[in-house]
Amino acid sequence: MNSADPMSGNGPNLPEESITAKPLPADMGDVQLTTQKEAKPWFFATVDCQAFYNSNVLYASSEANTFSAWQIITTPEIGFAPKIQDEKFSKFFPKAGFRYQFFTYAQAAPPISEYSSYGISKLNFQIMNPYSSLGWAFSDDLYLEFSVDANLYQGSGRNWSDYNNFLNEYPIAWQATWFKSFAEIHSFSITGRASYVFAWSPPQGIQSGNNQFSRTDDNLTFAWVCNPIREINTQIYASFRLAKYTGSGDAKTTGSGAFGSPAGFTESDRLDFQQTYGASVTYSPLEYLSLRAFVSWTKSDTSIPEVETGQFEAYNAGTGLNLIYRF
Repeated sequence: MNSADPMSGNGPNLPEESITAKPLPADMGDVQLTTQKEAKPWFFATVDCQAFYNSNVLYASSEANTFSAWQIITTPEIGFAPKIQDEKFSKFFPKAGFRYQFFTYAQAAPPISEYSSYGISKLNFQIMNPYSSLGWAFSDDLYLEFSVDANLYQGSGRNWSDYNNFLNEYPIAWQATWFKSFAEIHSFSITGRASYVFAWSPPQGIQSGNNQFSRTDDNLTFAWVCNPIREINTQIYASFRLAKYTGSGDAKTTGSGAFGSPAGFTESDRLDFQQTYGASVTYSPLEYLSLRAFVSWTKSDTSIPEVETGQFEAYNAGTGLNLIYRF
């Protein structure tokens, strides 16, 4: 899924119900215990909104297609996350839900002539994301999770009645997070994620759809977190992604890309490598409300250079707001 702030709302990806560190009295030395929190409600609803400035919104290596723009990503979500009371299964954390993302583009700079007739909003799109997962608190420091998702892309433009489904992705993933607390305010996490993604593009009008293709998508993220006070969370991270595409050999996009650029290419044996470095500050004055600011830089290299989808650099800076309600 697309996101300007890859670490927004994530952190070490441990369930809130799993563990919490509590310092012992000072006369017992610098020791910490992990204890179970009280049970949480089973259902939740959240709304996350982030506004940011992207210096290369089309991810294009072609200078003619490179420009900057403001973008807003609004994500309402509802989910079911029961707390299992049975002691034998209390370390398991099932979750299921539905997430909807709205990607909205604002003024671009420099203004490209191709947008004079329909505007930058022509790039707007949405993603429907039903998901389910099962987590396991293997130990106090290690959390494992298996997940199944569906990402259904629709776009583009302001008129939703004209939207078409242009891409579907179905990821199956394993994820492991190792989490370690230091003293009272510092923590470090390493998260590894391995996934297999089956994808296909439905027919677009008179054009035939993209042949089905798949990819393995592997991520490794290192994050350092500091909580100087209870309400403030600061984080720096480095994330690395390696994706290997496979297809039928003739799995090619059809038509043309943005501004008439060629878009035909084969997905077979394509290899992508991306690296992202970023930092964020989150302020949570209330239990159900958080505000954050973030910056990040991403560089992508590919074995099949493409005008829009291959090699690129992207700079992001923005802010976000998250509301959560549990019931």
